[in-house]
Amino acid sequence: MTTRRLFPLALLMTFALASCEKDEAALPTQPAALLQSHWQLTQIDAFPVAASSYSETSKSYLEFVELGTCTVGLGPCNNFSGRYSLAGGGQELHITPQISTRATCPVQDLETRYLDNLALTARYEISGDELRLYDATAPAPRLLFRRKAQ
Repeated sequence: MTTRRLFPLALLMTFALASCEKDEAALPTQPAALLQSHWQLTQIDAFPVAASSYSETSKSYLEFVELGTCTVGLGPCNNFSGRYSLAGGGQELHITPQISTRATCPVQDLETRYLDNLALTARYEISGDELRLYDATAPAPRLLFRRKAQ
């Protein structure tokens, strides 16, 4: 990856993390399993996702950063970040529309679906090493993730 391509990414991440403020009131209700994990994307709707097109070794992922209730991740094409909030005793999860870098790739439609589904998230479930994100209407999860071994 060239320095020219890394600069916009570094700038985006700087702005995204700078906008994150520590919310002391929200910290006690945030489940550790959600926050202390690197979640690799495995499925978008009914479409399995094996890797990102970003590189053959990088996999699309999502992380929830406790400090400032921020999200960071990698889609099939671009890095992204945004914010999240938990409510309803911890099962309700709302994710803001994500800000992403703007590289195009052959699976741009898949990335658009990924980011759109993140913004539709209304609740989540964790079962073992699997994270399921649901919207407010569908009984099936819109996104599936697998916890990456640390």
